[in-house]
Amino acid sequence: MDAIQLGPLLIKKSYLVLLFSCLLAYLYIAIYLREKPELVTTVENHLITGLLIWILFFKFSIIIFRPSIIWTNPFGLLFFTGGTRGFYLATFVTTAFLFWKLHQSNLHIRTSTIILIPSIIIIISSYYGIMAIL
Repeated sequence: MDAIQLGPLLIKKSYLVLLFSCLLAYLYIAIYLREKPELVTTVENHLITGLLIWILFFKFSIIIFRPSIIWTNPFGLLFFTGGTRGFYLATFVTTAFLFWKLHQSNLHIRTSTIILIPSIIIIISSYYGIMAIL
């Protein structure tokens, strides 16, 4: 496991790469919306909510895929994640949530698509590109 140790903290390199990839996607959104400053705060609020939903679904999707863990090892919920299937489930749910919330906030579907689809592509391609280099 490749990790960086900062005092008592042990941070996986893949998490740092994912954070960097998300920052690149945020940079894309900020550049795209620089001429519409009234939309920036709305989109930022929805993205932060979407990030929290993604983390919760990724972390607790193990309950959906292995419900027996609740009875056999309840503390395993704290340590285990949903794995690859949990990652895909969290991504799908978060993307659907963001489309719904952006549509609810009277943002045109075209603008929502121009914001979300390239952002997802930026995150995935930069994450796997950087991980291939490391």
